[in-house]
Amino acid sequence: MKFHVVIRIVVGSLFSLLPLIIVCPVFGQEDPNAQYVVLQSGTLAEEPIEIDVPVEAGVLRLQFSVKYTDRLEMTVINPIGRPLVLSEPNIVVTEQREARTVLVWDPRPGPWKLRLSGSGAYTAQVTVQGELYICCMQFFEGRGISSLERFQPAPGTTHRAQIYASGYSIDRLAFSLIDEYDRPIKDLRFRQSDYSNPYNFAILIEVPDRPFRILATGTDQNGRRFRRVMKWLVAPQASTATENSPGYNPGSQAGIDLTAVAGEQQIIRAEVVDREDRPLLSDKGNQIGIRLTFSMKFPAEGQYAPLPQLYPERIGYGYTGALTLRVQNGGIDPLPEGLSDPGQIAFGARATYKPGTLYRFTVDLVPIYLTYNQQTASYCLQKSPYQQPGIREKFEREIESTAKFRYRISIAGSNLDGRQPALTDSAYQPSLWHRNFVAERIPDCR
Repeated sequence: MKFHVVIRIVVGSLFSLLPLIIVCPVFGQEDPNAQYVVLQSGTLAEEPIEIDVPVEAGVLRLQFSVKYTDRLEMTVINPIGRPLVLSEPNIVVTEQREARTVLVWDPRPGPWKLRLSGSGAYTAQVTVQGELYICCMQFFEGRGISSLERFQPAPGTTHRAQIYASGYSIDRLAFSLIDEYDRPIKDLRFRQSDYSNPYNFAILIEVPDRPFRILATGTDQNGRRFRRVMKWLVAPQASTATENSPGYNPGSQAGIDLTAVAGEQQIIRAEVVDREDRPLLSDKGNQIGIRLTFSMKFPAEGQYAPLPQLYPERIGYGYTGALTLRVQNGGIDPLPEGLSDPGQIAFGARATYKPGTLYRFTVDLVPIYLTYNQQTASYCLQKSPYQQPGIREKFEREIESTAKFRYRISIAGSNLDGRQPALTDSAYQPSLWHRNFVAERIPDCR
């Protein structure tokens, strides 16, 4: 058997460097932080095949790897339609007897392609490492939960699963089944698990009669297409389970969430249409935190928990977290269904919000170390978490610093969920709050 590899390149780089070729005894050592964009097998022919490789914004590293048994001609096409110049300083080529890898650091976002021809069997893997992640799939099986690598369903059964996605980066999303040759099998029905959490999704999987993988596709917030393939190839097996066996699933449609639909869906996020911040005053007129007011519109009727989180704009090394703010009290007008007490917002309570209504929120936020005792109806300073050696000194520096800074604002399930920077209009001096706590004789918590 002969082994032959040809890589097409185009000369004309600004750098007169030879391609960096590294001969390595180990091929395809897996990066635990990498996500698969392509994972497919097949047979090579003289007629080239092209594999689409969409790369979204925020990718740090893009890697093309191909294993083959006879002869391989491999070309990587960049988003402007040109063969990749392997002499560029951000590219590393690793070659072995039956494998080749092209690694691209800081790749240009857009539609890449992998072009293959030759003879013999091949396995192509394309991975990325960046901001967008889809992972951690779990199946709810009878009395327990199983992970994807241990999932052994029977053909024709229906299963519920939950999957995590990095919601900061994703705008639209779809799930489907593909076979080991990357051919589509069917679209999956799914829904956003919680409108206040654009990271978790519930999926319904109707098991086919052949091996399959889970595929996620969509667009990121910049309009770039992305693609993620779950590594494990699931091989359906004839079921020998009984009705009392753990994980037994007869494939009944009973209890399936009727709101789950197939096809690409927009990630639902509420919209903050205006906001304002100003100092929060105590009963004695002293500054003790921030009062944040904002209005929100909700695109779909459902349960939301729009809880604000505020933390310093600049966090230095060794930050203790003491200057992070927590919700102490709040009000909503009009009051949504299921929220009998407006103050429940302080505990992240969910309520039913409806489209077409503008909800006005007023939220009082105080430093996380200021605690309210419901029984005594009084405040105290919770300093015990910061008394460990090395932490106490940092805590005291933070609460006594005269620095003024703005706070970052994040509201779960909204357009201010961290995807875009959102800062308070005013700068605040947290040491002033601490001096006022002392002046008002607020004691340390016991």
